[in-house]
Amino acid sequence: MTPRILTLGRGYACRFAADTLRRAGFPVETTGELADFDICLTDDPEPLAALLGGDEPWPAAHRSLTLVELGWPAALPDANARIAELSGIGAAIGEPDGPGLAPPGRMLEAIAGLQAATGALAGWLGARRDGIGEHVVVDPVACLAGMSGVNAIQFLNYGRPWRRSGPSASGSGGPFPFRMFRCHDGWVVVICRARVEWEAFLALLGDPPWAARPDLADQLVIAAEHADEVAALITEILRERTVEDVVAAGRAFRVPIAPLRTAGEALADPRLLDGTDPVPAVTAHRPTPRPCSWTPRPGGPLAGLRVLDLGWVWAAPVASAWLADLGADVVKVESLDRLDVGRRRGVDFPAGLASDRATLPGYERAWLYNAANRNKRGIRLELKDPADHARFLALVASADVVVESFATGVLERLDLAPTRLFAANPALVLLSMGGRTIDGEYLARSYAPMLTALAGLEAAVTDRSGAPLGLLNWGVADPNAGAWASFAVVSALAADRGGSHLLLSQLRALVNTCVSHYRGADPPQVELPAAAEVTPAHLAGTAPGALGELYRSVLVRGWSPEFGERLAFTSPWRFRRMPVGVRTAAPLFASTSVAEVQNEWRTAGALAPADIAT
Repeated sequence: MTPRILTLGRGYACRFAADTLRRAGFPVETTGELADFDICLTDDPEPLAALLGGDEPWPAAHRSLTLVELGWPAALPDANARIAELSGIGAAIGEPDGPGLAPPGRMLEAIAGLQAATGALAGWLGARRDGIGEHVVVDPVACLAGMSGVNAIQFLNYGRPWRRSGPSASGSGGPFPFRMFRCHDGWVVVICRARVEWEAFLALLGDPPWAARPDLADQLVIAAEHADEVAALITEILRERTVEDVVAAGRAFRVPIAPLRTAGEALADPRLLDGTDPVPAVTAHRPTPRPCSWTPRPGGPLAGLRVLDLGWVWAAPVASAWLADLGADVVKVESLDRLDVGRRRGVDFPAGLASDRATLPGYERAWLYNAANRNKRGIRLELKDPADHARFLALVASADVVVESFATGVLERLDLAPTRLFAANPALVLLSMGGRTIDGEYLARSYAPMLTALAGLEAAVTDRSGAPLGLLNWGVADPNAGAWASFAVVSALAADRGGSHLLLSQLRALVNTCVSHYRGADPPQVELPAAAEVTPAHLAGTAPGALGELYRSVLVRGWSPEFGERLAFTSPWRFRRMPVGVRTAAPLFASTSVAEVQNEWRTAGALAPADIAT
């Protein structure tokens, strides 16, 4: 059974949601009798009030309808700018002494629309259990504030402000460098998060004498005290080289470097666009076509869905976290050899917030990890160990979905290639987000701003003279990819496409989100002089003003002597009937036994969310 979808929205976000569903293979109409449809998308529910009355359950003729409402300011022509201004994102883009700027490509409207499309299918899946419809609400400002909040804490964790800083991430976002550099014929983005990357970059530069200075020995010190000086020294060297030469050297030295492409250069890339139509973000293969193995249970719309999470950092973990928000039982798999990198980002807490009462190690309190992994359980499996390898395959046999973001070749070296996983479970939905996609053809390591640079988005944000400023502070590639990933999984469930391997390119996902940019349909770059900056006070819940109030509404906070302060951000959706949202904090390392999960999944199927929480 395929849902019948009616769209009545006027704004870009609602049109984007409808187009996303249509491109995924679901029939979408713009006219018709409401009683003939299963899903209705709107950004103006007022005209439907006479038909539906108050809250669900709706009248008999519309009893099973899933109504998806995109809230204010989705219907406005300047919604992208309004969301940027009110969510805090605009304050992180622009010159340090200038106004904030909205990102290009109607990006923020599109992301809100994408989340509405996911909510629509999830609501319909939930309504199929008992025939009673649902009212799903997506607040675009709160939705994007939740994403930008996770971005902000990655800066505040290093004691760096999250605010506009021209063609550099604010305070380098931690270790230097994290910025654009001018070459002979254009610009590149260079990001060195690890010491080994910085040392390789210095070798690429010819090991310049200044690199031996004692005061330049530490990347964090450079970022805090010498960033402009060292950037100028690097630019002196790179100005003698072409962009093509520098990018090629980056690949040879394994330094994360990407060219700052224009929209025209991205348009000329047939791997990204066919004319002005984006190549789909997700490539789906069905090596073993089957119906999905998921058995729905009472609870959230995805209750009963069993998900193994092999992702790390932000994009893949937040994709599975959103599935968990919708009721799925998500089990995060880690090993001592491969702790989630998100556990090691920054210090325990942003500057100014006490942590001296916390007794667990810092990797259990890292805010990026906690924000991207709520509602999950955590198990330890050393996948190189034969016994644990067998245990993992046994879990795969009982799972409905596996999410992975390994680098190219890692699954094969672990003898867990997709063919092996589908042999264990032919009805599996496997989502791959790593180097297995086309992203690996562009970059050996894909930090978010490198993807936006390749997509032509960094070059689209300029100062008044036309020089590139970029949006390095707004690491949109990660949450955007997570949103496309969760949509892809829910789409596979709604279409009953078990036995599917979904390969999600983060680069193509950006191009799909910002399609208006390549079609020349963007509004002019908008200055936002009143955009408020996200600060530690917002995370502490004590900031004044509208942004402070917004953060108090989207933050989920918890304190214990064992955990310290742990933050998560609310779900992008509000479901009026079914339980959706944050239920539990992110799991401690190996806090659930493998045997417990095996027994539950093998004998009784997935548990309802209330049982998982206990």
